[in-house]
Amino acid sequence: MKILHINGTAYGGTTNFIIDLHEKLTDQKIESFIYLPKKRNINNSINPSSIFFKIHSIFKIIIKKIFNKFFFHKKQTITLGIFKSFEIEKIIKKIKPDIINLHWVGNEFLSLNEIKKIDVPIVWTLHDMWVFLPIEHYRSQNDQINKSSFLGISNNLNKFFLKKKEDLKKKKIRFIPTSEWMKNEITNSNLFQDHQISKIPCAIDFKKWYPEEKILSRKMLSLNKNKKIILFISMGGNNPRKGFDLLIESIKKIDVDFELIIAGDQFPKSLKKENVKFFDNPKDLITRRLLYSASDVLAVPSREEAFGLVALEASACNTPSVIFENNGLSETIIHKKNGYIASKNDINDYANGIFWVFNQIENNDLAFSNCREIVKEKFDINLIAKDYLKVYENILEKSNQLK
Repeated sequence: MKILHINGTAYGGTTNFIIDLHEKLTDQKIESFIYLPKKRNINNSINPSSIFFKIHSIFKIIIKKIFNKFFFHKKQTITLGIFKSFEIEKIIKKIKPDIINLHWVGNEFLSLNEIKKIDVPIVWTLHDMWVFLPIEHYRSQNDQINKSSFLGISNNLNKFFLKKKEDLKKKKIRFIPTSEWMKNEITNSNLFQDHQISKIPCAIDFKKWYPEEKILSRKMLSLNKNKKIILFISMGGNNPRKGFDLLIESIKKIDVDFELIIAGDQFPKSLKKENVKFFDNPKDLITRRLLYSASDVLAVPSREEAFGLVALEASACNTPSVIFENNGLSETIIHKKNGYIASKNDINDYANGIFWVFNQIENNDLAFSNCREIVKEKFDINLIAKDYLKVYENILEKSNQLK
C-alpha cells in the first residue's frame, strides 16, 4: 500500500501531526510519502525544487492579495484554489500512490481542478473549513463589509468559488474531520453530507511531548519564577478568529499577580512589546515543550478551531488550558479536569476559568499532574495511525471489489 500525504505548509502543529502519522505508518510497513512546499529532513519527503515553482508561488500570493484587497476584505487566511501547481501531476505519476491523503491545502498549493483530476481514492483530513466555504478557511470573523460597487462582484465571486467546491461532490472522497464539532460542521454544510465521513482526531507522539521541571523551564527561558504565567501560543495571532482580543479583556478582570507570555509568528498589534515577553516563532519542539512546562495555564481563546493541537501538547506537558465551548478544542479538554471550558465568547467566564486554574494550583501543586494521562488514552499517535490504516484498508477493499 502506498499513501501520499499532501500539505500546503512545511511547519506548524498540523504539519507535525502529519509527519508523526507518516512516520508511524512507515513503522507499520506502509509505503508512506509526504509532499510539502519546503524541504524537511524526513524520509520519503518530497518538495518542489524548481525556480519556476518559487516564482509561480510568489505570483499566486500577489494575485490572491489583490483579490482580497479589492473584493473580499478578509482579515483571515484565504485560498482561491484556482492556480495550477504544475507539480502534483508529476509527483502522482512518479509515486503511483494507492491513496492520496489531502490535509491543509492552503497557500494556493494546488488547485481544485487538480483535485478533481486525481484518479486514485482521496482521503481528506479536515484541519479547517475551507472545503465547504467559498475562500475562507474558517467563517469570517469581524471582516469588513465592502459597501462599494464591488459588493455585487464580491457576491458573484463567492458563488463562483463555492461552485468550484460543489464540483467535488461527484468525487468519492472520504472526509476525516478531526473533532465532533468539525464533523457537525461538514455534515450541516449542505455540500458533502452524502459523502463518507469518519471522525479521527489529531494526535501527538507522547515520547516527544512530556513535562519538564517548571522552575528549571522558567530559568532556561529567563521567565519570572514567582509569578503565575499565562501562555498564549499561536500562529497568526492577529487573526480575529484566534480571540486574542477576548483574552486581553478577560485578563483585565483577574486580580492576581501574573505574567502574560506570547509565542508565535506575529506579535499582537494591540500590545506594546516592552510590556510582554515574546517568543518569536518557536518552531523547535524543545522550546515549545519548555514554554508549556514553564506556564501555569495555556490560554486558547479561539472563536473557532477545528481541533487545537496546542491544547493537546500542553496537556501532555501537564499544563491545563482554558478554552471556549462550541469548537474543536472541546475534543481534548474535559471541564475542570485538564482545563476549563468557558461559555462561548464570555470574557467573564473566561476570566473565571483562568482564576479557577490559579486557585487549583495554589491549593495543590500537583492539581494537574494527571493532564497527560487524560489525553494519552485517546490522542496517542500510535493509536490514531491504526485508525487511519483501517480507513485506507477499507477504501482499497471497496475499490478492489468494484474492479
